[in-house]
Amino acid sequence: MKSLLLVAFLVAGLLLVVAGALPLWVWFVLTAVTVFMRLLAGLDTPVEELTLTGEGLTRRLASPLRQHTVETVRWDALVRVEVRTRETGPQRRDPLFLLFGSDGTGVAVPGPLAERHGLVALLRQRLPGWREQALADALATAQRSTFTLWEKGAS
Repeated sequence: MKSLLLVAFLVAGLLLVVAGALPLWVWFVLTAVTVFMRLLAGLDTPVEELTLTGEGLTRRLASPLRQHTVETVRWDALVRVEVRTRETGPQRRDPLFLLFGSDGTGVAVPGPLAERHGLVALLRQRLPGWREQALADALATAQRSTFTLWEKGAS
């Protein structure tokens, strides 16, 4: 869809040049800037890594043109796990898992990344009192909501 709009924009500009309403050099500059911005956006593809160890969880988000972000939470510091529905992905259909640490640390894990690494299965295994029904309700909802899946000390 974006490419179709880009082509329509460039064709409309060319029609303005033909009609004499826009100087040709302006159209060339606008075309060059537009194409450059599209190419630049394609080069800035973010890379997400999720590392699950015996000590905790680390998520790294990096891209060639932006700063790198590292989020970490230790298992022994984990105090709460939530899921926000309809938060990420195309048309905001994917969940976002939020893991909160007692020391102010935390990790936000998009649903597809969590699925690739088996995060939910690991959390079920590691966290006594995991609320499976809350996860099922969260994944079934059609609205943006937040569900608590686990809290330390609440069984």
